[in-house]
Amino acid sequence: MASRYTHNKTFERRGSALPLLAVMCPVLFAFAALSVDIGALYDAKAELQRCADAGALAGAATLIDERRLRENGGTTLEIEMAVRSTSYEYVTRNHVLGEGPAVDLNVSNSIDGDIVLGTLGNLSDYHELLSTANPNTYNSVCVRVRRDTERNGPIGLFFARIMGVYSADVGAEATATIDDDVVGYRVTPTSGNAELMPFALHVNAWNDLLAGVSPIGDQYEYDPDTGEVDAGTDDVVEINFYPGAGEVQLPPGNFGTVDIGNSSNGVSDVRRQIREGVSAEDLAYHGGELKLGPEGTLTLGGDPGLSAGFKDALEDIIGQARAVPLFSEVSGNGNNAVYTIVGFAGIRIMDVKLTGPMDNKYVIAQPAYVVDDAVITEPGASSSYLVYRAPILTR
Repeated sequence: MASRYTHNKTFERRGSALPLLAVMCPVLFAFAALSVDIGALYDAKAELQRCADAGALAGAATLIDERRLRENGGTTLEIEMAVRSTSYEYVTRNHVLGEGPAVDLNVSNSIDGDIVLGTLGNLSDYHELLSTANPNTYNSVCVRVRRDTERNGPIGLFFARIMGVYSADVGAEATATIDDDVVGYRVTPTSGNAELMPFALHVNAWNDLLAGVSPIGDQYEYDPDTGEVDAGTDDVVEINFYPGAGEVQLPPGNFGTVDIGNSSNGVSDVRRQIREGVSAEDLAYHGGELKLGPEGTLTLGGDPGLSAGFKDALEDIIGQARAVPLFSEVSGNGNNAVYTIVGFAGIRIMDVKLTGPMDNKYVIAQPAYVVDDAVITEPGASSSYLVYRAPILTR
């Protein structure tokens, strides 16, 4: 009797659940099916974001173009087209659900287009809108990648069709910026050495150079495709660092060499810094970083001169971009000189001669863009020139 009771109760419990399961099964199936489609949409969203990130970063890097030096820093239509083409290439190299997405080049630079060039003034202000007003200040590239009825087609759904939903629109957006608000240098395990040379240039001589005013004019030609330097002209004037960068600016016994690192740096240390850049060990003598203070200055001690022992090292980097400190004033003589540094500037060594009579020595350089992960940037800083941090995603 007891066993029949137990059996009957069990049968009753199971029997009472059948209507409930009959109702819940379609609902559970619908949720399970929807989760499959949602997973596919998440995958598509992530892949679209990778496309947008890659296109924005590659496009922003292309903004750092040597041709801008011939346009007073401006962005020409030729450069803009190169940026758009590069962004397009990197977007389409990536796949979204197995297919390379297309983007429109947006040659008119419409603010809501797929590839937009513009300016961001404050990278820490995430509410700032990208401005397309002035091509001469462009520092950012925004890329939008979509799968919708207008571009690339919407994402087709499978199980959600039982609920009458056949497709979904998905999109992603990224903005990358080249940051030139440089105030100093800090070497980290991921940055590599700072592309900074221990030769200071007077800020007035630099400003003249940017304005196209130089005692020696344009005597050398740099080929950005090969990295080679030859005699000729390329519409970018040069300056002679030795002695005094073409004007009376230095005290007796000093030719602009500054101490970055140990104040007792020898010729071998300077040669290493020329070839390999400034190291973390060098910056340890400055508290770990070389940075302009709250008043926009820092001081560096001077070395007696541009030694002939630097010649081979300088020749090794001809055609390569480096940064140099800019100074506003210098006091003291020879090894006791003290430089007031007010910024940093990008240059390229074009030719070197440090033997023979003094009036026949020279270290020729021209302005050049420098991209360096070791730079320190601060929003709104404007004391450095042609020196950039590698492009970063800012939006």
